[in-house]
Amino acid sequence: MLILHHYPMSPFSEKLRLMLGYANVPWRSLLTTESPPRPDLQPLVGGYRRIPVAQDGADLFCDSRLIAAEIATGAKLPALNPFLADPDAQAISNRYEGDIFMAAITSIPPSRILRKLFKELSFSHALRFLKDRASMAGSAKTPPLKHAKALPLFMDHLAMLDELLLSGDAFLTGDEASHLDFAAYHTLWFRTVVGGQDMPTSMPALLQWYQRMTAFGHGDTSPTTTTHSFAAASEHQPREIPAAMTQGSRIGTNVSVAPDDYGLDETTGILVGIDEQRCIVARETTDFGTLHVHFPRMGFTID
Repeated sequence: MLILHHYPMSPFSEKLRLMLGYANVPWRSLLTTESPPRPDLQPLVGGYRRIPVAQDGADLFCDSRLIAAEIATGAKLPALNPFLADPDAQAISNRYEGDIFMAAITSIPPSRILRKLFKELSFSHALRFLKDRASMAGSAKTPPLKHAKALPLFMDHLAMLDELLLSGDAFLTGDEASHLDFAAYHTLWFRTVVGGQDMPTSMPALLQWYQRMTAFGHGDTSPTTTTHSFAAASEHQPREIPAAMTQGSRIGTNVSVAPDDYGLDETTGILVGIDEQRCIVARETTDFGTLHVHFPRMGFTID
């Protein structure tokens, strides 16, 4: 059963929690800290610092797009797989989870975020979170938008979504939910649930869609422990890699994989699989044996 390493206020985790509910996929919830160090997760994935991470035995999946593809495959719901969407839908989804996501965060008055942090976290954890995110923003390849520019950009985005939904379809691409819906949802969730911002009442189609999405819930989930996660990693072998992914001159060489925008920490190991969508890095560990860490190609560098 899939283990999701996440924390409650993580927007990309909410995207996947909701998707698991929609897909009716049972999953185990393993809460981690809002910022590193994460001794429950770093021994498995190495330097990678982003949340969420999904685990299936000795296979670890990084980045919500790749995890969404795993959910889609397991649930036989191809519309949830971002890699199977047409190029236009992929480009829109990437914008929702890139520029629009950053605009959603910086469009919220900082006082609202601070209030939520100090309400939900201990004082020391809240301070650590703020220091960590400030450091991460400082090293980002593209600086975030200022509030004055972010708010109109995000409101224009909401108006565009509302106009799309005025067609009468239940979801952004038709009568069934797709990855695009979940990519759009979690930015609104972050503004409303974490940022304390009201949904605009002047956009009824958008509001109804948001309520329809929220109703999916998180599905069949149960809490688990680090002990269980570590045991699953050590007691299983990584799944077989498709032969088509084991070709190429870099297979078998040492590589470092890292995000290309922010949170630039690297995971190092042996490249054992690669294709147009993902790469797989093998990590040899003392405690768990061989682990395979999966990354999407888009948004990551391989050195």
